[in-house]
Amino acid sequence: MSPPEAAGQPANEWRAVLAAATGSSLVGTVPMFAVGLYAQGMDVTSLLFWRYGIALTLLWPLALMTSPDLGTDWRRGGKGLYINGMLLGVLQTFTYFRAVQSLPSSIVITIFFTYPMLTLLIDRLVFGKRVLAASVAAVGLIFTGALLAGWPQLRLSTGDPVALICAIATPISFSIYIAIAYRFTSQTSPFAGAASIYSGLFTGYVLIAAFLGLTFPVGLQGWLSALAIGIVGGVIQISSFAYALPRLSAGGYSIIVSMELVTVVLLGVTVLGETLSLLQAIGIALVAIGIVTDRLARTRA
Repeated sequence: MSPPEAAGQPANEWRAVLAAATGSSLVGTVPMFAVGLYAQGMDVTSLLFWRYGIALTLLWPLALMTSPDLGTDWRRGGKGLYINGMLLGVLQTFTYFRAVQSLPSSIVITIFFTYPMLTLLIDRLVFGKRVLAASVAAVGLIFTGALLAGWPQLRLSTGDPVALICAIATPISFSIYIAIAYRFTSQTSPFAGAASIYSGLFTGYVLIAAFLGLTFPVGLQGWLSALAIGIVGGVIQISSFAYALPRLSAGGYSIIVSMELVTVVLLGVTVLGETLSLLQAIGIALVAIGIVTDRLARTRA
């Protein structure tokens, strides 16, 4: 590696870290906007249909403006990202939102945050990457933090078996989804990759909506919430994903985007007026410490 390349690599990696952290923080706002849409009677399929449909009205123009050759992007990686989005992407988003509908969000989030452990395992077994001891410690801190953040409501008496199965399926499918996307996002420009992923997801939800029906947002407030989910929790999130993932790794990315949990808890306190207990505060602190620990270890390595 030449000196200029060696000097540029850390800068590129830290830009990817910043992009991943920003995207994961903003996607943490989706549940806040979704609450109002659910109250209007919108179902999971319709919410995700509008999320991806709205996002694509911006993503494809951005892809056209920034990609040197969309045809090449599609052949090299876009097609794989499209199929991955239509299959595993639809599976992991549907199971997550279906679980949240019937189970306390604290339970769903705690189960979901086993996925950094799974992505580290995939990094080692599938991609042959060295897994640092600090990264193993970091995912342990993140899971413990998620457990403590949801501790006040961790009970299954109000749940149903289908929702619990969906909650368990979500981190498994999400980990595999990230691993496949890691391979293909490195072969496309970021906006072209993002548009391909969301096109696959949108196709999946068009097909589901054709069978289950489609609900429209109600009134100005409903449409503003849908736009916020599509742009803040959609365009920015998936663009940061397509940019950051190939510059990090499946495991490295998944640890950084645990910032989503911190955002969800803090928004619940500051916007929705929820009470932050001492255990929850310790929990989000552990998540933050886990993320920083992993990043410092990877930088030194």
